[in-house]
Formats: sequence, C-alpha cells, structure tokens
Amino acid sequence: MEFIAKSPVSQKLLNTLRVSANLPVNILICGEEGTGKRTLVQSLFKDIVLMSVDEVKEDFESKKDCYIYDLHRCSNLKALMQKLEGARVIATTNDYKEVYEEFFPVILHIPPLRQRPQDLEALKQRYIEEAKREFELEDFNEDFRIDLSKNAISLKRSIFTAAVMQSIGEEEMMELLEQVLAPRLEEGYKELLYLFEVPLLRAAKKRYRSNLAISKALKLNRATVTSKMNRYKEFIK
Repeated sequence: MEFIAKSPVSQKLLNTLRVSANLPVNILICGEEGTGKRTLVQSLFKDIVLMSVDEVKEDFESKKDCYIYDLHRCSNLKALMQKLEGARVIATTNDYKEVYEEFFPVILHIPPLRQRPQDLEALKQRYIEEAKREFELEDFNEDFRIDLSKNAISLKRSIFTAAVMQSIGEEEMMELLEQVLAPRLEEGYKELLYLFEVPLLRAAKKRYRSNLAISKALKLNRATVTSKMNRYKEFIK
C-alpha cells in the first residue's frame, strides 16, 4: 500500500524522506500510532529488512538498511544501536526523546490524521472502497461516526464496522444484540435499557435535531425526550 500524501505537510514530509533516503545516515520518523509511519517507510524502502527491537540479536551483521518499526519499545537505545553497527537504521516510534538525536541525524515528525484533512479524506475513501468490495455493497452510507483515536487504525475499524451494520438485516442485528446482552442479564432490565434507547435517540437527533421534532416523530412526550437526552448525554453528543 502506498503512503497517501495529499496534504501539504505530508507532501513535504515525503519529499524530505526521499532526499534523506539517498544519504548514508540513520533516519527516524516520529508520530502517533496509526499515522502511516510504516507505510511511509516501506513505500520508499522496498526491500528493507523489517525488524522489531526484540529481534535484534548480539550477532547481528548486515551492511544493508534495516527498519526498526517499534523503537519506542527500546529500553536501552545505546545497546540496540551498537548491535546494529554497520547498518543504516531506519526507525519509527510513537514518541520522541532527546536521546534519539544522538543516533539519528535525520528526525521527521508525521502529524496525526486530524491535522491532515486531505489525507484523511483520501484514506477514508480508500477504506470505503475496500469495505464495499469486502461486503459486496453497491452503495455506502457515510453517515457514521469516524474514530480517529488511533488514526488510520481506528478510522478503518469504524468504516468496516459501518459496513457490517449496513450489510446485515434486522434479524441479524437482533442476534448480535442478543449475544451482547446474554452475559449481562443479571445487571437487570433498567440497567441495560440504554443499549436500546441510545441508538434510537442518536438516530432521531441526527435526523430531527430538536427535542420537539423528535418527540413528534417518536410519539413521545417532549419532557420525556428531554429527560432521556439528559440521562444519556454522555452517549448522545
């Protein structure tokens, strides 16, 4: 999979990495989980040796480039780099520490997807097309909640979850809910009621906006709707 670089900041990052790739220096890319660090590296370094910090042995010998994809898990960076002496190291990490500067002349920072709107939209459409093929959907309703807590990882999960929801019928939906409820029956009816009411009220709020319109559509007293909205305000935003 190629790294998506539609946003200006991503294009600049990609160009900088291309230039740096021609230099005999170690390169580090920092960024949150799911920002595309591994995809970025592997799109430019096609035959690079992929390794975890746990896989680097004392007798490691290589004059080739090697890619450490989880440098943030390293507890002794100096010892790790000594093992890799003689190789050019390309590494990615979820964090940033000043000690990295001693071993990596080139350090690049990749922003989260929420700061790269053009990349986000392009990646979203890529995953939607994947989901449509996977679940054999002719159309895809994009009215769903996007989760960016883990960037591309959670984005893809939210899209595929939406695809699942759009591909199943009422009977399958009830079976799914039955599986969720079965181990929790001892909690009691009132405690589990929110699992039924919250999705209904969310859908109603998206379509009708105001509590008055919701009450008319659901044939509920306006005060009842207001009370339920307040009760579930942590779930309905």
